[in-house]
Amino acid sequence: MILLLSGTGEGRVLGARLQAAGLPFIASVTTPEARALFAGIEPAPEVCVTRFTGDSLEKFLRERRVRAILDATHPFARRISEHAMQAAAQLHIGYVRYERPASDLAAEEGLVQVVPDLAAAVQVCMQRGTRIFLTTGANTLNTFRAVIARTFVMARILPTVASLTHALEAGLTPAQILALRGPFSEALECALLREYRFDLLVTKESGAAGGLDGKLAAAAALQVPAVVVSRPPLQYANLYHDIEEAVRAVATADERR
Repeated sequence: MILLLSGTGEGRVLGARLQAAGLPFIASVTTPEARALFAGIEPAPEVCVTRFTGDSLEKFLRERRVRAILDATHPFARRISEHAMQAAAQLHIGYVRYERPASDLAAEEGLVQVVPDLAAAVQVCMQRGTRIFLTTGANTLNTFRAVIARTFVMARILPTVASLTHALEAGLTPAQILALRGPFSEALECALLREYRFDLLVTKESGAAGGLDGKLAAAAALQVPAVVVSRPPLQYANLYHDIEEAVRAVATADERR
């Protein structure tokens, strides 16, 4: 049995590949809405909705007799990846990390400023920008409270009750919230930047699969400066950026231990 830690579009693709390879798996997601990622896969896999802690993950792995973890969580979901690696080492089971490829930010010149973390992004926002477009996710909005209180900020978040709650608690008004689910075309990104006259885009290094390339292309087309928050540094065990390689690796993960 394999535990597929999911929650992104790649999780669905990995689940389908595991299914095709005859590898039994349980998928985990953190929200009920994310269950839809696995709709249409036949036979339907078991999908559990939970937010694992270190202890609850280890208990789950023991009870379900999981032999390997395939970690396909978001590049910024550092804590669950840390829990997964620790639990795999503790229980002597396999661990494979699939992470979507990063965008080539070195090719983006002039308008793109890469910062190490959210705190650094806040500092840039405080120094520049009068109409700021935040696309870093609802869970990050509380970090930008000082920016929200000082200048015009509009945030794009997922259309869920939890995301809306985070946005309102951070000080945003309904008129400052765009509740939309991607992916978004470059044309739509351009339309939003133009319509709201943003002069600063703030986003995360989520890769092309996370829509970063489209955002930066739109910003470049309209000459809107962009701040990109780097992925949190984490030394992954058995890291793959190719889906097929990750599936092959997890298929033999227990044999390598």
